[in-house]
This record gives sequence, C-alpha cells and structure tokens, in this order.
Amino acid sequence: DHQRLLKLHGLHRIMAAMAEELKKRVEEESIDDREFLAEKVYPRLMPVLIELCQRVEHKENFDSLQAEKEGGERGAGFNPIRWLAEHLMRNRRSSIMADNQEYMESLQRDAEKIREKRERLEAVAREKRALEEEESRKQEDERNMAAENERRELEAKLKSQAEKEEEEWNKSVLSGVKSAAGVKYQDEALSLSESIHQLVSSTSFNSMEELRHTQETMLKEICAFLVKRTNASFVAVARLEDSDTLHYKVAADKKDVIVDHDEDGNEENVEHKEAPQPEITVRNLPPMDDDMAYVLRRGNGITFERVVDLNKGLCVTDVKFVEGMFFFDQKRQGTYLAVPIRSGKKVVGIISADTLDSLIEAELKDFEIPQFMSAAFILSAFMERSELLYRNQILKRRKESLTVMSKRANTLPDDMAQEIVSSIQEMLPACSCCVGVCNLTSQILVLSSSGPSWQGTCNGVVDETKEEHGLMMKAVASKLLEVKTREESVEEVAIPILDEQKVTAVVHVKSAPGSSIPQFLIDFQTSMSSVVASVLLSPARSAKRVLSIIAAAAVGDPKNLFQHAAAICRWHSSSSSIKIVAKHGPDSLRILFEEEETDSNVIERSSIPACEEATRSRAVSFDGTSVVVPLMHKEDDRTPYGLILAKTSSVSEEQMSILEAIGSALSDAFEVVEFRRKMSIASVTALEALLKKLPKLRGACLSFPDSCGFNIVARVLGSFSHPVVVGERLQNFKAFQKVAVAREGCAAVGNILVAGEELEQTQVNFHEETPLVTLSSFADILCTVAERIRWEKMRVDRTDAELREGEEMLLQHFNVCRFDMQTERAIQDIGMIYIDNIRESLHPNELGACIFQAIMYILGHQQRDVSQWKRCRKLITHHLFKEMKMIDIRAPLTVHKLKLARERISALSAADIAMEAGPHALQLWKWVLMILEIQGVE
Repeated sequence: DHQRLLKLHGLHRIMAAMAEELKKRVEEESIDDREFLAEKVYPRLMPVLIELCQRVEHKENFDSLQAEKEGGERGAGFNPIRWLAEHLMRNRRSSIMADNQEYMESLQRDAEKIREKRERLEAVAREKRALEEEESRKQEDERNMAAENERRELEAKLKSQAEKEEEEWNKSVLSGVKSAAGVKYQDEALSLSESIHQLVSSTSFNSMEELRHTQETMLKEICAFLVKRTNASFVAVARLEDSDTLHYKVAADKKDVIVDHDEDGNEENVEHKEAPQPEITVRNLPPMDDDMAYVLRRGNGITFERVVDLNKGLCVTDVKFVEGMFFFDQKRQGTYLAVPIRSGKKVVGIISADTLDSLIEAELKDFEIPQFMSAAFILSAFMERSELLYRNQILKRRKESLTVMSKRANTLPDDMAQEIVSSIQEMLPACSCCVGVCNLTSQILVLSSSGPSWQGTCNGVVDETKEEHGLMMKAVASKLLEVKTREESVEEVAIPILDEQKVTAVVHVKSAPGSSIPQFLIDFQTSMSSVVASVLLSPARSAKRVLSIIAAAAVGDPKNLFQHAAAICRWHSSSSSIKIVAKHGPDSLRILFEEEETDSNVIERSSIPACEEATRSRAVSFDGTSVVVPLMHKEDDRTPYGLILAKTSSVSEEQMSILEAIGSALSDAFEVVEFRRKMSIASVTALEALLKKLPKLRGACLSFPDSCGFNIVARVLGSFSHPVVVGERLQNFKAFQKVAVAREGCAAVGNILVAGEELEQTQVNFHEETPLVTLSSFADILCTVAERIRWEKMRVDRTDAELREGEEMLLQHFNVCRFDMQTERAIQDIGMIYIDNIRESLHPNELGACIFQAIMYILGHQQRDVSQWKRCRKLITHHLFKEMKMIDIRAPLTVHKLKLARERISALSAADIAMEAGPHALQLWKWVLMILEIQGVE
C-alpha cells in the first residue's frame, strides 16, 4: 500500500507539473486561446484525467501485485492513452461534469471572466479603431472639402477674371480698330473685325490643327479683304521668324478685267455697262523649308530698315525713284505698301501690298496706310485671341485630365508625373521640366522629365551640384513657390507639392534661353498642386498606395511587387542593397528577391544579428550594418513570415518609421498576390469541371479585379474567339458572361468568365440546371475555396516539404469544397424522414432504389449486399449521412464500386427522377454524379 501511495503521489506530482506548464503556456497565448481552453477543453479533459488517476489506483490491486511477483508486467492489458482517447470520444457529446458541479461552476466562472476580459479588450479596440477611422474620415473629408472649396473658388475666380478680360479685350479691340482705321475706313475695319470675331467664336480650339486652320483662315480673309477693297494687285502676310528673316505665309492676287471700246474709240456711243468684278485668288505660300518659299532677309530691300526697325507703315508711290527696292526693277514697276503687325510694341510680322501686276495701272497712296494698319491691328489682336483661347482649352483639358487621374484608384506616381510634364510641354514646348520626389537625405529622384536641362541625369537622381537642385531643395525647405528671375522675367520656378504638411514632390520648370515662363503656367501648376497631392503622397502613404496598386494588377507573380518595394526601401533608406527573404528552417533564410544576384539563395540568420531581434520583437531592427523589417501576416501577428534586409551603415528614427510602413504595406500587398496565386492554381480544377459540365463552352477563364475594377486575366482554359491573355486586361468585356466570385454584400474576389454567345446556345431540360445557375454554383464553391485559402498560414519558402505538399493540395481545394457544400446541402434538404421511408419500403420507386444502390456502392458495400433490395435497404441506417460526410474525396475510391454505381444510374435522367421519384431523389442523384465526376468515372 505504501508503494502504491508513493507511485500515486508521483503521478499527481507529474500531473501538477504538467498543469503548471500548461498554465504557463496558456498565459503566453492570446485571450481567445485561453477562453477556448476554459470553455471547451478543461471541462472535459480535467475530470477525465482525475478518473484516469482513479483507474490507475484501482489497477494497483492484489492481482497486479501477484503478477509483478510472478515476473509479469504491472497493469498488463491497460493502455492509459488508449483509454483516455476512447473515453473522450464516447463522452464528447455528453456532459461529464454532472458529478462535480462545484468544479464545473468554477471553470464556468473562469471562462466567463476570460470572456468578459476579451470582450472588454475587443470593445476598447473597436472603439479605438472607430475613433481612429472617424478621425481619419473627418480629416479626409476636411481635406476634400478644403480642396473642393479651393477648386470652386479658383473656378469662380478664373471665370470672373475671364469674363472681365474678355470685356476689356473687346473694348480695347474696338478702340484700337477705330484709332488705326481713322474716320474714312472705320466702317470697313469694323466689318472686318466682326467677320474675324465670328470665325474665332465658332472655333472650339481643341487641338493645334484647329488653331492653325483658324489662323490660316484669318490670314486669307484679311488678304482677300485688302486686295478687294484697295488698288493692290497683290497682298501678302509675312511672319518675322527671327530678327533677320521674314517668311510670307498667305497671299491674295487680283486680276483686273479691262472693258473693250468700239473700233472708233468713241466712248459717247458706247452704252454704259457695269464693270465686271476682278478675279481674286487666295493661296498658301510654300513653307519655310521649301526651295520656293517666299522669304525676305535683312539686307534685301528696304522693308526691314523702314518698316520692321522703325515700326511704322511705308508707302512707295514710285519705285523707280527709290533705291534698294526688292522684286522691282526697270521692267517691273508699280507702287509698294507695307505695314507692321505688332504684338504689344514688338513687331511680329508685316502686311505688304503692291500693284506690280495691275492691268489698269492702279496705284497705292499714303492715305491707304490706315486701312492696312487697321487690318494689321485686327490680325494681331485676333491671332493673340485665338492663341489665348487655345491655351485656355489646354489648361481646361489638362486640369480635367489631372483631376481624373488623381481620382483614379490605379494612378501611380510615375503616371501622374508624366502627365504633369506632358501638360507643361504642351503649354510651353521649348522649356525643360521635371517632377521629382525628395527623401530625408536631400536627394531628389526624377520621376519624369523633358528638355535639355534634364538629359543625362544619373540613375534618375538630380546632381546636387546643379542649380536646379538648389532651387528645388529651397522649395522643399520653405514649402513655398520659389522663382529665379532675370531682368523682370521668370527663368526658373520650383513648385512644392505637400501632403500631411510635408513636401512630397517638386515640379521644376526652366525656360529656354532668351524666353521666360508665363505667369499663367505658374498659376496653373500652383492651383493643381493640391489636386496631384492625392497621388504624390508622403512616403508611408505612397508606399501603401503604390504596392496595393501593383498587387491589384498582379495575378500571382510577386516579382514586380518586390521590385517596387525594393526601390522604395532603397530610396528612403539610402541602402546599397535590398533583399526580401523568407524563413527557411530554424536557422536560415531563403532569398525571395535581391537586386544583385548571388551564388547562394540561402543565408544564415546568425550572419545578420538584426534578424533575430526583428523576429523576436516583430519590429524594425538595426544592428549597425543592416536594417531588418519584419513582414507579418495580418491574421497571425506572432511570427514574421519574411523579412526585408536593407544594407546601410546609418539610419534615422524617421527612416526606420518609413521602413516600418513600407514593410506593412508590402505584407498586405504580398498577401493579395499570394492569395491570387493560390486561387489561380485552385481554379484549374474548377474550370476543367465547368467545361465538362457545359460542353458547349469552348473556353472559360478566371479574372481578378484591379484597383479600378477592370478584369485582369489570371487563368484560361480552352479557347475564345476574342483575345484573352493571362496578366492583361480583358478586352471587349461585353462579349463575355461574368459571374462574380463573391458572397452576398461583399466585394468580389474574382470573376468567372465565359463567352456569352456560347452560353446562350447551351440548352437544358426543365429539371436541369441552367448554364447561369451552374456558373453561379461554381462561383459559390470558389468563394469557399477563397475563404479556405485566406485562413491558411503565409508560407513562402517553396523549398519547404510541408509547403510543397500544401501546394499540391491546392488542386484538390475545389473538389473538397464542392463535396462538402453539396453533401451538406443534401443533408439539410432531405432529412431523416425520407431516409426512414426508403428503408422501410419493401417495394420502393425503382429510380429511387437505383440511386440508393449507387450510394451504397460508393460507400464501399459489397455487391452481394447491394444488388438485391431486401439486403440493400438494411444498409440504409441513421448513420447514412454521417457515412456520406466521412468520404475522403481527395483519395481515390474503389474503381470497381464506382463503375457499379455508374451502371445503376446510367439510364436515369433528371426529368424522369423529378417526375417519378421526387426532388429528394433528384438531389441524391446529383450527389452521386458529383462523386463520379470528381473521381473521374464518366
């Protein structure tokens, strides 16, 4: 007895130590685990352990002592582990605590305390998240409201300013026309002005072609007007290409008609007739690069010295008395008139006329100069007006484009930068411009650039010795617009873009030599800086946006995502090398991505001390040579599944904060990519089954939505009449029938797509599923597959044996979920009453009997027991549904039994079963077909 007590005491000590160890581990676990143990495990396990101790004590009886004395083994035939397992299985549905109410109540109180604590913590966490979300939403709304108010104020200001400018412009044009034309030609000049005004007003100026066409039409109308209303036989408009070159663009010619007299020359006997109108021809002159171009250069003629340089009109009434005349000689004589075309006080061209080809020897006089001056004024005014309207259209179009891009969910910073540069280049073609982002070390990375000043930028980083870098960094420091002027004209401008009160990017514009940056361009970029700030964000927000966009456009390959993440990390940490690694065994790391390839793709964790600290603390760690950022699974934040290794000799607290945000963004984005990769693999089975079930379909595909909702093709089986390419957007979307893979009220994780025409051609009987219903059911199954994949742990080391096994099981996910869902649906809909009626029936419906016999074959029963109904019905028990659920659909079933099952139902049809055996039999028949299809027995 003493020996038994000692042994029993030792067993109690072991159990106490186990309980203490268990308690210690439980304290380290989460509250959810502790609650689960208190509610589910302890109430059943602890009493059984007590009973086990009692059993052990009872076994220490006289017989066992005698057996020990005789050399036998103590407790022979009693296996404690087996007894414990069997006892738990037998009593898993019953209460085993009835005899210990006090202990049960104690456990319930503990569980209730843990539950209350968890609920309190969850409530606090929910309240905190709600407050943070509300605050974030409020700040976002305030920013949006401020941006919208600023936009409206700017629009109202611009509209009011435009109306005021137009009114003032109309007044100035009217006054200028009257002043230039004088009293004599005032009416004709106003008529010409009204005609040109109608032409300009009817043009939309949406393109450069429209602007050029309108300006060309203006030139032709003015030339035709002057040649028709004056004595000139030739009128041309020339543009001052440079200080020494005039290029004639458009010309009008007049050919007079001479009236014939009688033979005696007596005009008194000739009946008076109205003189015929002269023939007027308007034409475009050859371009500047043509050998036949009408070009006047300085030094030829007197136009430069007496019209362009003096900025006044000239009329030569007798060219033979004026030296240096060009185009005129002793044989080619007449009169010549030229007036300057001014832009402000600067001469930009001339209108010239002559009577060289006049058949009636008409002459141009000095008093006609005002008429030509008024035409030159009208031409200059409306040329400038057309360019202004075209510029305003550019501003409007570019503003709308930038606004649309800023609101589009998939706009990357590079895309926005390119659009900004393109806008500037369209408004100021000869300038140099760039959009750059800055980091904490005073470096500027050029996202997009154009022009000679930015050619040869090394690795996209602005050289710190360049003047442009100084002006840009000055704008970063001051958070204000910075300009560089020379002689009251703006040569350079740097415009900062702010997010969260920090400068995130800088727009730099530099004018071409000899020119300046117009104020309208500065105003435009300043007003649009708040719009583009929604894309050119602060480092943490930008990383989250960029990586989420890249992930949403991916269909399983993380390479592009890793490249962007590495580039962002390198830029903000000034690292010389970036690696993204995954856990590989207990002491190693496997390289998933590195910028510079090495011989080995495995590194020892001990070689980088910061890895251990980052893994333990689940936070960014720095050991003096490397910064390590942990990658955490949001559903399991205990152990990182990967790390970012950034090699650098120094790092600031702010840089570490940015790297932590980048790591969080990469973790979320990589989970999306990995989920899509697994879904793409799992969908192969689904698409194959779909094409078998609907043979009219030639092809099916799975797609995922990107950030804007466009379908990115992930997996294609079969063929389509329209091009369908994996990894690209689905084109001609209307030609496809789409079914979303989504739960009701939730966003779609993907889409199943088939050709719409082929689906419409698929005809079914009344009692069979329609093709659309079949598609929907497959989408529901894929939803369950998606949920199963989401709950799987993140394991990214493909060399791990367990992971390889899991990868192979992806192809079985669809069949398993399909089996589970269809079996559960059959059990819920049919019920035991129907099963009892079938079992008790000696002569059941023949079709129903065939279906149940097929089920018995699938469950593995022998043919001799199934072939006769008298024996088969005895196999139908209350455990039928349980046996159906216990089938392992992943493992191959007995082929012989499956073929027997197929033979029993081969002659059945859905319509016959529904009419004769009823809906329950029809549902079981579909279950049998599903089993045969999954097992490959057709």
